[in-house]
Amino acid sequence: MSAFALKAYRTAEVDARCEDSDKRQLVIMMYDGAIDAIGLAKAHAERGEHKGVSAAASRAMTIVAGLRETLDLEKGGSVATHLNDFYQFLTRKLMRSSASASVADLADCQDLLSQVREAWAAISPAAAGQVNRNMFVIHS
Repeated sequence: MSAFALKAYRTAEVDARCEDSDKRQLVIMMYDGAIDAIGLAKAHAERGEHKGVSAAASRAMTIVAGLRETLDLEKGGSVATHLNDFYQFLTRKLMRSSASASVADLADCQDLLSQVREAWAAISPAAAGQVNRNMFVIHS
């Protein structure tokens, strides 16, 4: 897991949880952070607070960029490639949603990311080791 990715979603609680987490769990925590940030952007959009939308959407985009950075496209095969494409799509949609303060588009982003988050959460603990070895770049 890269330093950039971990910095994208860091709080005292997350720091404590990271020490004992595998990479899949860290990815799920990053998804949670991005989903929360998009929810905040959506709330700001509903109130017409454009600066708040921009700040929260920017945080979500930073987390998504961190998720992209962790992918090992060589070892991860088609799954890593599809996730990379998804993260790029999501970033473009978040940028457009942020600029227009579109509640509907932000809700779409939140829903899409939530679905992928649930797929990660459904990976069995037995398969998690293989996911860790094949999907993520290890930075020392």
